Amino acid sequence: MQFDFEVGLLERHRVSYAYDRNRRNLEIKVDGVAVRNGLRIMSLNLIRRYHFVVGERERHRVVIEKDRDLPLLSFRPRTYRAWVDGLLVAEHTG
Repeated sequence: MQFDFEVGLLERHRVSYAYDRNRRNLEIKVDGVAVRNGLRIMSLNLIRRYHFVVGERERHRVVIEKDRDLPLLSFRPRTYRAWVDGLLVAEHTG
């Protein structure tokens, strides 16, 4: 799953989310710079959230959430949501 969204009004930033289900590799970038990355081995949580702040003068709280089914149903589509300052700005299924 891969998607991008914009953050900020005067100080614009591009947030990119990429997760390779086969390799279990995650990468979250802001303006091309990684803010979260790594290998996701196993999790018992059905919802995984990534929190970070974007911007210098115009700061925004960003949360990206991955919602998944039970571990044995890992082939089913997952829902991905992104919030900026508590407002839903993106939702994808894949």
